[in-house]
Amino acid sequence: MAISIERDGGVMVKVPHQAELNEIEKFIAEKRIWIYQKLARKKALNREGPKREFVNGQGFLYLGRSYRLKFVDDSEIKSGSSSKAAPLRLWHGRFELAKSEKTNARDHFVSWYRKQIKKQLEERIPRYDKRIGVTVRDIRISDLGHRWASCGRNGAINFNWRSVMAPVWVFDYILVHEMVHMIERGHTDRFWHLVARVIPDYEEHVRWLNENGADLDL
Repeated sequence: MAISIERDGGVMVKVPHQAELNEIEKFIAEKRIWIYQKLARKKALNREGPKREFVNGQGFLYLGRSYRLKFVDDSEIKSGSSSKAAPLRLWHGRFELAKSEKTNARDHFVSWYRKQIKKQLEERIPRYDKRIGVTVRDIRISDLGHRWASCGRNGAINFNWRSVMAPVWVFDYILVHEMVHMIERGHTDRFWHLVARVIPDYEEHVRWLNENGADLDL
């Protein structure tokens, strides 16, 4: 049996002539999350991405909350920080970026998000590793396109820098998803059972991510 998503969004199910109806229905039920993800991804790819500009007052996401950007003098960035402070910071409920770095604003945001993911993962992995029964040995942050994360080899997890824009409960789902992949590589019944042991309502997390994922970008 096989399922494919057509260009027009239709779901095509191919089965042998001798397949029983209950077998077909069971097969489709087992693939429902995959179907939902593929349809949502197709919809997201056809959606117009966010039109964020690097100007005063523009909102930028971090863990599900939007913080407005303000350009400040270089000297202000260093106030309350070390002399080697980064040109971008989240400070008193807003993003502050040195005026001299306006042309490099996107690069500074990407760099900032990368650092925050590292901090979040170092804090949050210990909440789940023993419950799942795995050991994360390496964390890699990169641009994974439309993938939020992936499970590498030898205990490594790869994270998309955009993922830390999502609400923390969705961020946790992405983390748990990949940690479970360290045990079960495919999206099998066992895989989803292991995810559900940690996040019983994981389908809500999947739904939010597929419906709102296109907004998690610069």
